[in-house]
Amino acid sequence: MLLDFNKEKYPILISLHKSGSTWINTFIHKRYRRIGATFPPNQLYTEMFCNGRNVDTDKTFAQRTDEERIELLEKLRTFGIELNHKVHVPEINNVWPWFKEFYKDYDILVCKRRHIFTHWISALFFANIWQQRPDKVEVPDHNKDPKSEDTLKSAVLAYNIKFKHIERSWKDFVSNIRFLNDVVIKELSKPQVIWLEDIDHAWLEKRFGVTVKKGIQPFKTINYEKYFKEEDMAIIKEKFEERFYNEFQYYGYEYK
Repeated sequence: MLLDFNKEKYPILISLHKSGSTWINTFIHKRYRRIGATFPPNQLYTEMFCNGRNVDTDKTFAQRTDEERIELLEKLRTFGIELNHKVHVPEINNVWPWFKEFYKDYDILVCKRRHIFTHWISALFFANIWQQRPDKVEVPDHNKDPKSEDTLKSAVLAYNIKFKHIERSWKDFVSNIRFLNDVVIKELSKPQVIWLEDIDHAWLEKRFGVTVKKGIQPFKTINYEKYFKEEDMAIIKEKFEERFYNEFQYYGYEYK
């Protein structure tokens, strides 16, 4: 391990899925192009510990174990090189003891979505798509180009996606919210906690000292709720409200 390593200049982003991490990491990725190493700006590589991308199972990187990926990060550090990658809570549960020690005293940002119902319904929307799409078919989940929203809407129609409550996804969402707030934030050394609703393009450029002409954006014209039938939305809201009023609100979230 290098003794003169300046840990504080390397930002690491932690969030849940559908929390703006792809957008935010476009700025961090550009920062690392000056100070460290970057993978190709592709979800397969930037989500270092993700093993759930069914469309990428034929890629060599997707077949590597968590232990092999840890070995890569540790080896790079012995050369004085830090690698940019974004971190999603469900993907670091199994490596958490290693992770919190490896990135101790780094510039860690934790991004949360204050409007937690909006967060949940968008996560559930895509969980339905990923469950029902044909194997290895990529469906856009961000505005990567001007056609992304139209492609997504067309996919919903083409694959006849039926949107409904998914109990397993709900339990995972609740578990991940708890892990983020009760474990990640509490066990790391003073991470900067930010709300997605409070930041914008200018804030990110200033925070990371970069200029980004155009970053990946969330979808702007899709109303996720309208895809769910009234009876299904009633079930979703009943379960959500019980957990919000008994738990989520005490983490600072809002029912929006």
